[in-house]
Amino acid sequence: MTTCSVVIPVHNRAALTARCLDALFAGTEEALTEIVVVDDGSTDTTPAVLAARAPDIRVVRHERSAGFAGSCNDGVAAAGGDWILLLNNDTIPQRGWLDSLIRCASGLEQVGVVGSKLLFPDGTIQHAGIVFTRDLIPQHIYLGFPADHPAVGKSRPFQAVTGACMLIRRGLFEEIGRFDTGFLNVYEDIDLCLRLRKAGYEVHYCHDSVLYHLESATRGVEWDRRNHDRFLERWAGFVYQDDVRYYAEDGLIDVAYPGQFPAIIRVSPRLAVLHRERRNAAERLLAERSRQVYETLKENTRLRVELLEAEGRASGDPPR
Repeated sequence: MTTCSVVIPVHNRAALTARCLDALFAGTEEALTEIVVVDDGSTDTTPAVLAARAPDIRVVRHERSAGFAGSCNDGVAAAGGDWILLLNNDTIPQRGWLDSLIRCASGLEQVGVVGSKLLFPDGTIQHAGIVFTRDLIPQHIYLGFPADHPAVGKSRPFQAVTGACMLIRRGLFEEIGRFDTGFLNVYEDIDLCLRLRKAGYEVHYCHDSVLYHLESATRGVEWDRRNHDRFLERWAGFVYQDDVRYYAEDGLIDVAYPGQFPAIIRVSPRLAVLHRERRNAAERLLAERSRQVYETLKENTRLRVELLEAEGRASGDPPR
């Protein structure tokens, strides 16, 4: 029987943790045999939330915050499953999410890591694989696309996938060296994926595994420059630009040659607009409205979480 330990690193945001655990308990995933939660020095009601769910979960407690990488490493060390599923506490798994990942991974000969399709609360794409720009900056491909768009509806390899929901064999995680704690709450997942690829393993995105991800509800963007410099120092000679290749593969960019240059480039309006200085008023308004909706969704998520936590503190009960 395939066994899988779900490892969830948490730091405060007790209401998010409670919601994620409730979704896991409500599921019917056959492979899920254990839930390990690493409490990374939380100072809110997180300890009470976790205690209320004992003995259905295992808890690893850090007295001081060790960060994402250290928490995941300690959680995996405490886990006993054949597979490890690393999961953010600001996710809401949907039916079949884990079994789909296991099936996908089991069908690949040189599988290293498999990642899921992650959706924003409005149902648009948050993660469907990670690509790299010309400047080697990682980007979530098709961010904001509809969840049913053909480009995100096919499982395929990428250079990296997000650690917000990442499946890997336990033995391989230890063999490859675990997460590098030199990165601080960003790039750990990408670094792990690239180490796996350098060792000859594949990194895949599984479109059948779906979760909602309340991204940015649990952490900020500190240390991005420091982490990116560390990333480039290690991987500038190995990672390569691949964003345009996927857009062409998915039919969103096409280049026609009429016999004499300049070539004719056709770009899907869903993918791109004209250069910023040349956009018309309608395009500028649409871009601004899209940004406002995105920021509003993030703010609403943050406020809902804070309200749930405040209600829990006022009642003396942990968030349920």
